[in-house]
Amino acid sequence: MACYYNIHQKRFYTGQYYRIYAKYFKELLSATVDNNNVQTYRINADWLGDEHRQFKLYQADEWPRVMLFKINEQKIPVPLQTDNRSISNKLYLICPYCGKQRQHLFVTKYSFKCRDCANLHYLSQSESKPDRLARRIRKIRAQVWPNSFPDRDNLFDQSYFWPKPKGWHYSRFEKIRAQLLKLETEYWQLHTDKLNRMFGEYTTFY
Repeated sequence: MACYYNIHQKRFYTGQYYRIYAKYFKELLSATVDNNNVQTYRINADWLGDEHRQFKLYQADEWPRVMLFKINEQKIPVPLQTDNRSISNKLYLICPYCGKQRQHLFVTKYSFKCRDCANLHYLSQSESKPDRLARRIRKIRAQVWPNSFPDRDNLFDQSYFWPKPKGWHYSRFEKIRAQLLKLETEYWQLHTDKLNRMFGEYTTFY
């Protein structure tokens, strides 16, 4: 188990694992399959180990195609399934453990699993309120100002006085700017309250 600053990590997060995506296997639906003379396929991904890259393709009664991996001497079937409820006829991977349709599966040490079966968490589930606010502020700023805009991600710099982007209508810009001001004020109020608790009365930032 990973250890950070002498504290054992109790949760593992989706960002710590590689994924395989269903959309990359769509061409396999039209591949010729002979279950008596099975062809071996290989995923073109250097970040995968050999056992996670190589699979055989079968046709089954229940699924259009099944990718069969052999990892740590265990057979891991990953069926492909199309969902014809939409015009796009979206392709899904079937989790080998719960049998549910997934757009991607996570690469674990000896298998492929969905987020639930791998017991993985989103990083946002462990974020503090200031962290969630900071992420939301930066996300909204990124929708308004380009990456090249100076100090766009710097939360010490208040966005209220930043210029309106070219081509934006004033009413739309004012609405978003008011939203940002509210979030930024709340963000710094949380930090001010924390400093007050630590060091006594502290001057507010805004």
